[in-house]
Amino acid sequence: MDGFQTELLRRLPLAQAVLRGFGFMLDPATLGEIFQRHRGRCYEDILRFDQLVYLIRDALTVHHGSGHRAFTAAQANGQLPVAEQSVYGKLARIPEALSGALLAAGATRLQRLLPIEASAVTIPPTLAGLKLIAFDGKKLKNAAKRLKPLRGVPGKLLGGKLLVALDVARGLVLAMNADPDGERNDVPLVPELVAQVHELECAPILWLGDRQFGNLEVPALLGARPGDHFLVRCPKSLTLRADPQRAAERSVDADGRTVRQEWGWIGAVRDARRRYVRRVTLERPGEDAVILLSDLTEEGNYPAEDLLAAYRLRWGIERVFQEVTEVFSLQTLIGATPRAMVFQAALCFLLYNLIQVVRAYLAADGDRPLEQVSSEKLFWDVRDQLTSWTNLGEPEVALCALAVGDTTPAALKRWLQKTLRGCWRDRYVKAPPKRKKLPTTAKRVKVPRGHGGHSSTWRILQAAKVNTRRGQRS
Repeated sequence: MDGFQTELLRRLPLAQAVLRGFGFMLDPATLGEIFQRHRGRCYEDILRFDQLVYLIRDALTVHHGSGHRAFTAAQANGQLPVAEQSVYGKLARIPEALSGALLAAGATRLQRLLPIEASAVTIPPTLAGLKLIAFDGKKLKNAAKRLKPLRGVPGKLLGGKLLVALDVARGLVLAMNADPDGERNDVPLVPELVAQVHELECAPILWLGDRQFGNLEVPALLGARPGDHFLVRCPKSLTLRADPQRAAERSVDADGRTVRQEWGWIGAVRDARRRYVRRVTLERPGEDAVILLSDLTEEGNYPAEDLLAAYRLRWGIERVFQEVTEVFSLQTLIGATPRAMVFQAALCFLLYNLIQVVRAYLAADGDRPLEQVSSEKLFWDVRDQLTSWTNLGEPEVALCALAVGDTTPAALKRWLQKTLRGCWRDRYVKAPPKRKKLPTTAKRVKVPRGHGGHSSTWRILQAAKVNTRRGQRS
């Protein structure tokens, strides 16, 4: 690189960190291997898979989620070898399995770059031997009505359904299982997600799930691997047959609320899914009680207070969904088909993970607790620096320069620490939490028939295909 390019890159340390981190996470060779293993009926011709990934990355980071702006900019720079329409066609054909494999592979490689002490939450000491994994479903909303069968459809469209797993301690999204039908229930997606996480994590896992997973099937699946356990919210409809040999216990938590513990079985006597469990109930005056179900039955080893504290950490996955949607442009969907939207979601989660790594180094540089550093405020500066480099620099030259040298995880961790030294800014501190507003009783407005609600993009497109085939036969 010439002197100007070198000096420009030196003054953009956040852009350097993100570009090199993304290159380590998903280099062209890794992307080629992932594509060949999970491509299904897809193929590469003129536009390679790694080029497509980098195009969508630039759309999400530099162009505020606009695929059109990213594609036209790439064409102007001679970096897009096909027409813009061909990119959308390629996005529409990416299998959900390929998107899930992309996320899992990137998350696995990125974990190696985290500082050892990086943790945004405090795990109860009694649960330190378990890896806490929170999982929950997410619908991809606000799908565009560009395709002909979608035009004129009332209400909003759903693009797809995701079931996502989060490493609670590290704050990284590990895996996802996707379905093109946005109205699909979360429970059938659990087995594949569990299998993906088991391939990534050998340590014993404590699964944290919401009440929709509090049935007979899911707990049996979560606790099937030796050493794994579950802690899920129990719906009121699930009956506990009390253990006559063990009496219920009552206590009071630090806030003066009643905590009740019971032991017994869920499931009928002849049901193969029958399990011995422990039920912990936290009474909350004026609110619904929190009822937890777990196979950690030893109260002496796992106090009820620690189980309640661990379950509160499950809320972290809801914050991840909010940040990924609002900060990383998942609310602006580039493609019009469910497969394209799932692929974009996978890259949004990877960018979120990458920002968490940079956030950990900046927290150490500023001597701040990690939970006080705002991912959103940090990403503003990252996007500004990437935009500056895109407008003034030579991206291909920079990528070649950043790829030179030792690329092992240990060397890259030292490089990140050195490059991000002195980059802390006080504006990265999170704003203080807002006071909770008292609930108000809102008047329910009756929505006219045919308006409002959500429809599944996938179901509408499938119905259109069936109607087209019938028309051709007749």
